[in-house]
Amino acid sequence: MEQVLHGHCLCGAVQYQCQGHPLGVSYCYCKTCQLAAGAPVYLGALFARHAVSWQGRTTAYRSSPLGLRHFCPVCGSTLFYECTDGSQRLEITVATLEQPERLPPDCHEWTDSAIPWFHLDDALPRYPQGGPD
Repeated sequence: MEQVLHGHCLCGAVQYQCQGHPLGVSYCYCKTCQLAAGAPVYLGALFARHAVSWQGRTTAYRSSPLGLRHFCPVCGSTLFYECTDGSQRLEITVATLEQPERLPPDCHEWTDSAIPWFHLDDALPRYPQGGPD
């Protein structure tokens, strides 16, 4: 049976589901993700675009030439990062899942941009300038 994950924004105006398993789950320390998350680190799960669907309206902001960040226009929750590089991928914000514990991270990306006083002490691979791709 295929895994189905459900998530939503803070107010519930946008609800989504992901089918299957993610291509990767990573902590990102880049400054753009820090600003989008309002936190020292962002945790995202990358899926093939066709595996994610949602109900409700999102507002999108082009945060870089490579992608759009979707958020709820009512409560402001950051929900998705849509890759616009032709790869047909969408990254969901793991913390917005109903069961975020089902998607543990597999690496740390852009660690050169980490805030010096913030450190997660685990044995996951760390990539100073990007990710494992």
